Amino acid sequence: MAASWADLNARARGLATHLLPAEVLVELTRAPDLATLARRLAELGVEAADPSPGALDLAVRRSAAAAAGVLGRWIGDRSGLLRVVLEDEDRRSVRAMVRGAAAGTPAAARLAGLLPTATLPERLLDELARSVRPRDIAGLLTVWRHPFGPALLEPLASEHPDLFAAEHALNRVFTSRAVAGAVKGGAGLRAYVADLVDLANVQIALSVVADGVEQPPRELFLSGGERLDLDRFSTAAAAEDVARAFALLAPAFPEPRATLLRRHADEPARLDRALLAERIEALGRQARQDPLGPAPLLRYFLRLRAQVIALRAAIWGAALAAPPAARATRLPQRA
Repeated sequence: MAASWADLNARARGLATHLLPAEVLVELTRAPDLATLARRLAELGVEAADPSPGALDLAVRRSAAAAAGVLGRWIGDRSGLLRVVLEDEDRRSVRAMVRGAAAGTPAAARLAGLLPTATLPERLLDELARSVRPRDIAGLLTVWRHPFGPALLEPLASEHPDLFAAEHALNRVFTSRAVAGAVKGGAGLRAYVADLVDLANVQIALSVVADGVEQPPRELFLSGGERLDLDRFSTAAAAEDVARAFALLAPAFPEPRATLLRRHADEPARLDRALLAERIEALGRQARQDPLGPAPLLRYFLRLRAQVIALRAAIWGAALAAPPAARATRLPQRA
């Protein structure tokens, strides 16, 4: 029997009324300085200890974590079904920690824009952010019995870790657990997971081309997707450059995603934000067509993530005195 989403959707719809409207997020990107931004955020319920970028970012993370925690308490014994949501946030966080440790990025910068979860709460993220070496992150996650830990031990073991292998191991564990967790979640959740697998395979193919990874595509391809098959993946992974790889991958997807893949071939960060906006729009349509399915809940989590990203753009844009127009381009939007 498929899971029931009615109570979770009702709570998600209620929480969604507290998310900031798009026009308010744009308004925040126009704040002339951090002090003004801090006052406006406090009016909106996001209060920081002081008007510094780190304190504001922390306040945003805590506010988002509190909202996610409300739903987490309602999930109960259905946590396996929502593994896809919660562990997707963990995947983003761990990837940022590994990259930050490898690059020697300050701890505060590694934490920026992340969303704490029940399995990686704020205190654990703080400890990960202070890790000096990538292998320390794998060790801590393993000690904490986080499912991502053991998979990262080998690729992060050396002083010069293989970051591609680490991220691929992270993706493999996440997608396999998400596919398994969605089995009893109904068609809507299974389709959402398949889409995540397809997007992960897109990123893998592009990384192979950009980084010159010499590994058979068949060993890298993640199973569980619906649109991107092994043949197209392999062809794209063997492309002469990233633009050509995008051109080969795009036809596997419907519009508007195909256009987004082509348009942002040389802008990976902007592509991520555009795809996030596109997925939120798609889930909105699904929620109207199937209000009893998981789309309302999934959409809420993605909107929460988008809000964290948008507020981070406002905070650091103000801190760096970036032009408001430049800050606005960093909002999740299907541009």
